[in-house]
Amino acid sequence: MAKNRNKDGKTGQKKIKYGKKEPVVRPSVQETDEPQIRQADIVDPFAMVQTQPAGLGDIDPAAPIRIHIRTFSPLHLGTGYADIHVDADVVQDDVGLPYFPAKRLKGLLYESGCEVAEMAETAELDLFDRAALDTLFQRGRVGQVQLILHNLYMEKYEEIHADLKHLEEKYPSIFRPEDVLGVYANLRWQTRINRETGIAEQTTLHNMRVIEKGAEFSGEIRLVNADIEHLCILALAVRNLSQCGGKRTRGFGRIGCTLRQNGKDIVPALITKALGRQGRKGGRR
Repeated sequence: MAKNRNKDGKTGQKKIKYGKKEPVVRPSVQETDEPQIRQADIVDPFAMVQTQPAGLGDIDPAAPIRIHIRTFSPLHLGTGYADIHVDADVVQDDVGLPYFPAKRLKGLLYESGCEVAEMAETAELDLFDRAALDTLFQRGRVGQVQLILHNLYMEKYEEIHADLKHLEEKYPSIFRPEDVLGVYANLRWQTRINRETGIAEQTTLHNMRVIEKGAEFSGEIRLVNADIEHLCILALAVRNLSQCGGKRTRGFGRIGCTLRQNGKDIVPALITKALGRQGRKGGRR
C-alpha cells in the first residue's frame, strides 16, 4: 500500500523522538493549621455576594434591609470562655447552631466606617460628615437617628432550629448541641515552635474552634429617622468590611457582605451616590 507523500516527496508520518523525561519537582507544602491562601482565592469577596443591583430611586431608608455575610476563610467568633475541651469556642445558640452577634457586627461596621472616613480624608474626598457617622452608630452623640441590628443566622434557621430542638429533647443521648456544632465548625490546634531548637515549647499547645468557610449569615437591619445620606454611610462601611473575628493576620475571618432590599443589592447605587457627593475638596469635581 502506497504511503501518502507531500510535495517535497516526504511521507506524512511524523518522526517521534524518544528522550529522557525530566523529573517534575513539586514544591513541598508545609503542614499547618493556618488556612492556605491560593491564587484562586484572591478574589473580590463583595462580588461573590452581590445580586441584581437596585436603582437609587428604588431604595427606601425606612423599609427593612437585610445584611448578608459570607465567609471566605475559617471564621472565629469567640465567646470569651473556655472549658476543659476547647480553649476558644465560637458563639452558638441553645441547640448548637453558630450565629453572628448583632452587637459585634455593629462594632465592626462602626470601625469600618471610621476607616472609610480616614481614607477619604487622606484622599481629600468628601464622602460624608464624620458627625453623621457617630450619630448613626450612637457614639457620643444623642440624636433621633437609630440603627437597629439583629443577630445574623444561617439560611432557614427557624426551621432547622425547631427540628433540632425537637430531636435533642426526644433523643438527648443521640442529638446534642456539641454534635450539631461539629457539623458547621471544627477545632484547629496550634503550638509555638522554638526557633533555636525547632521543637515545640511546653504548655503552648492550644486549640480554637472555627466556622468553616462557605458559611452564610443574614439578618435584618432597620434605620429609624434616617435619610439616604445615613444609608450611604452604612453602605460604605459594609463595602469596606472584609475581615472579622480572631486570627485575622493569619488569614482567618475573610468575609464579604452586602445589603439587600426587596431581594436587590442596594450597595452599588448608594456608593455611587456617595462618591458623587461633592467630589474632591477644593479640587476637581
